[in-house]
Amino acid sequence: MDSPSKITWPDYYHPRNSHIHVKNQIQTAVTAENIWACLVRAPCWPNWKHTTTSLQILNGDGIELHKGSIFKWQTKKLSFECTVVEYQTHKKLAWKGKSGSMDMYHAWLLQENDNGCEIYTETTQRNGMTWLSKYFAPKHIHLYHQQWLDELQQQAE
Repeated sequence: MDSPSKITWPDYYHPRNSHIHVKNQIQTAVTAENIWACLVRAPCWPNWKHTTTSLQILNGDGIELHKGSIFKWQTKKLSFECTVVEYQTHKKLAWKGKSGSMDMYHAWLLQENDNGCEIYTETTQRNGMTWLSKYFAPKHIHLYHQQWLDELQQQAE
């Protein structure tokens, strides 16, 4: 996808300042409200088919993400500690996080339209080994995020 980003980036995490930038999107007939309900129930992600292996919200109600939520999640390869920094119900969710010395930012944008909802997800990574992993990681991240989008759509139907 070479289209301009629809995400409002904090300067530190902006794609121009990051080694890795990955974008995915999907159009779904599912409403933004239903997509949102599944997206913010982060502890459910490990039950989906994509590769999140565990997730724990460390503050708040422990059930749903909210602005300021801190959560730890583990994939097959990396462990992250993240903080939700942007939260607009049914529209926008973003978190910043760390895995070792790598910094990351992950944003979701939901745009309702006549056919349901367009879902955009983008991530950037910088520092750590991203100067090297930028040559192979984007393809894997893109595939992982596409699986996540597909599962999100299925869960929300």
